[in-house]
Amino acid sequence: MVGSAALFGFVLIYFHEVRGIPLSQAGFAVGAMSFTMVLCTPGCGALSDRWGARFVLSLGCIVSIVAGALYAWVTSFGMAVAVSALLGVGNALRFPAQSALLALIATPQERPTVSAFQRAALNLGAALGGVVGGFLVASESLRAFQWLFAINVLSNVVFLAVLPGMPKGKVERSPDRLDVPGFRAVLRDGFYMRLLVTDVAIALGFGFLWAFTPAYASEIGIDNATIGLLFTFGAAAVVATQIPTLRWVSGKHRMHSLAIMNLWFVGAFVVMVATPHVAVGLAIAAIALAQVLGGFGEAVLGAVRQPLASDLAPPELVGRYMGLSVMVFQGSMGFANTIGGIVMDRSVSLVWWIPLIASAAGVAGSWALRHRIPSHVAISP
Repeated sequence: MVGSAALFGFVLIYFHEVRGIPLSQAGFAVGAMSFTMVLCTPGCGALSDRWGARFVLSLGCIVSIVAGALYAWVTSFGMAVAVSALLGVGNALRFPAQSALLALIATPQERPTVSAFQRAALNLGAALGGVVGGFLVASESLRAFQWLFAINVLSNVVFLAVLPGMPKGKVERSPDRLDVPGFRAVLRDGFYMRLLVTDVAIALGFGFLWAFTPAYASEIGIDNATIGLLFTFGAAAVVATQIPTLRWVSGKHRMHSLAIMNLWFVGAFVVMVATPHVAVGLAIAAIALAQVLGGFGEAVLGAVRQPLASDLAPPELVGRYMGLSVMVFQGSMGFANTIGGIVMDRSVSLVWWIPLIASAAGVAGSWALRHRIPSHVAISP
């Protein structure tokens, strides 16, 4: 996550301010990664079920290494889209496979703790990556960004080197069972399909608050080093509150907890709505506060949402369940980058109303599902 945060936090700035790609096109190019993931993650989740999560995760790391290196040579809109799409393929292979591997090696009782520690580790890496990236590209020179991409590649190499020591993450089926369930079985899970709809709200929040904020902050006059430091506020909030949040949600209704998660994001975007109308110093303080509020929401997400998907999925379908989750999250986050760039080109003041309305809808949607959740997964362990 150190390398990923360093890359994703500043790639929109790189495309626009270093390579001279218009902001709306740069936003689309960044979003191309997420749109590629939307197309590829269901199939990649199925590959994880069929070939084993560890193998597919390793393949995703290799593709990501190649794509990360190619960012340094982007010179046009077409190249930016192509490289982002290739990274999207790598992430489509990695994300559902990693979630499936964790779900398969942990018991249902361990999954909330595993997910919480994973989320804390991701955010610690994001905080370090944001700071490193911010100071590294403070000069906004091509050479500085090339070093940024080298760090991203190195982080994937380290990840790849660790994987041989992990279990295969493959569910062995008995020889007499030839009927392997597929996506039809997942689509028949009515509650899970409705849960994915509510995921759109929180994914839009993630996309705007973390992936889109650096470009927005740069647009209103905040320097890159400060932008990198701002990333640490949200990440530090998750790291500091993840384990207490895990204890807080234990024994509570999961849909109630997810409604509260969306409510934290509502608070974050209420603060962000004010940032175009105040001085830069106050805007920096407001963005830091919004990052903290969003971090509180993400701590709930780590303790509740991924363990819920793992508990709903039969072992032989866990890759497909995770693939659909990643598809919805990444598609919504890609939409946030794209629509954010388009709207900001026309009106800085309107940008934050989009995720604010979406997060409010997420509160209502999560609350509405409290009576539909299967009883055996309704309460957090």
